[in-house]
Amino acid sequence: MTWSELTENISNNGSFLISSHASLDGDCIGSELAMSWYLKSVGKKVTVFNHESVPQKFAFLQGASELTKDRPDGRFDVLLVLDCSNPKRLGWEGFEGMADLVINIDHHRDNTFFGAVNIVRNNAAATGQIIHDFFSSSAIDYPPTVAQALYTAILTDTGGFRFSNTSGDVLRICADLCDRGANASDIYDKVYESISPQGMVLQSRIWSTLAFYHNATICSMEMPYDLIEQVGATYGDSEGMADLTIMPEGVEVGVMMKYSPTQTHFSLRSRGRIDVGKIAKRIEGGGGHSCAAGCTMSIPLEQAKPAMIDIISKELG
Repeated sequence: MTWSELTENISNNGSFLISSHASLDGDCIGSELAMSWYLKSVGKKVTVFNHESVPQKFAFLQGASELTKDRPDGRFDVLLVLDCSNPKRLGWEGFEGMADLVINIDHHRDNTFFGAVNIVRNNAAATGQIIHDFFSSSAIDYPPTVAQALYTAILTDTGGFRFSNTSGDVLRICADLCDRGANASDIYDKVYESISPQGMVLQSRIWSTLAFYHNATICSMEMPYDLIEQVGATYGDSEGMADLTIMPEGVEVGVMMKYSPTQTHFSLRSRGRIDVGKIAKRIEGGGGHSCAAGCTMSIPLEQAKPAMIDIISKELG
């Protein structure tokens, strides 16, 4: 798939539905906003629909308020799925019936190539990086607001440039985005250093569940979904907590568990020796990168937690 072929598919269609994986992050939202801007700039009708609302920390991005969690009626010419390795990760059913053509743009190595058109580059740090390449290769000029969205996409999927996927190419791309108007310090402040009082209460309750296993090489934290409403926070206030589970010295794998009475979602993190993407892929619909992955077990926490700790312990040896 060359960029000219993607451009041709866009040119030949009029209506587009954009979506991404459940548990929205900066790469999802930044990539969606960038592609939505481009499609509208060439005269296309665009709807962006996701399983849930945009986390508050990303609300500063222009166009974020237009993203909806209300499933649209009717059928589209194209369903453009961004940053999602398989349809189950969308969090909503029936994607096949939403459009005549599915275009899949992603950077996850376990992508199932579910689209009629698949642009999958697992050496990219973020889907936002792939879109930057598309814009650059196609000589597409874009405003500072789009540079802001793409910078946010790459910043968050590199863990604030802390993860091993932070290469020289990634930093050069981000320098280009800053030259185009992305405000690096403002984005960092909005994403990592701004939180509501209710969000702080939520995070303090999550911290109180901190636990260690397997000779302190596994670190875990937990959050029941109903705690969000109890403290008056938002789901986005818990985003990023998974990254903190690998902060303690000696920890090799971190686990953030979010759960309802019947379901447990795991966000897995690794310092590098253990491939948590392979662990997540054992669970249907799960997957991700070697150092950051996710999966969901359709069983209560009291059953799911020991099962996952056992799986990780065996991997650690």
